[in-house]
Formats: sequence, structure tokens, C-alpha cells
Amino acid sequence: MESIFLVNKFDDGWNLNELVQDTYAQEEYCLEVLEIPNEKICCTEMIAKNMLEVVLTDIQKFELEEDWYINLNRLSA
Repeated sequence: MESIFLVNKFDDGWNLNELVQDTYAQEEYCLEVLEIPNEKICCTEMIAKNMLEVVLTDIQKFELEEDWYINLNRLSA
């Protein structure tokens, strides 16, 4: 199952300009701040200057109740 999230709330300390220009920084944000397991991240892309699209892959039913997934839902547009 593939899921797409649009994150529009960012933690302080992260340079949004860097996220706009650097795919590696986007993935690091997903790993470090959003605590998404690396193997679940399919791709990321900044949409405009204030919205991060995160595409996840291979989401299992039991993961829908994990903290990182619940937090991602809360932060998504």
C-alpha cells in the first residue's frame, strides 16, 4: 500500500530553504524529526516553499497505530 502525506508544519531549527533545494535534507527531516523508518520512505518532494510531500510505501495495517504514523497524520495537511 502506498500513502501520500503533505506536511506543512515544521520543527524549529530546520531551514525551509534547504528543504526546498535538497532532497537529502528532506529525507533526513523525515528520518530524524518525523521518525519515519527509512524503508518506508519511497520519495519526498517540496511543493511550493512550505509543503513537503512524503510518499510512503509498503505500509502494513499494524503500522497504522505506530507513533510515527499517527504523528505524520497529525502533521499532514
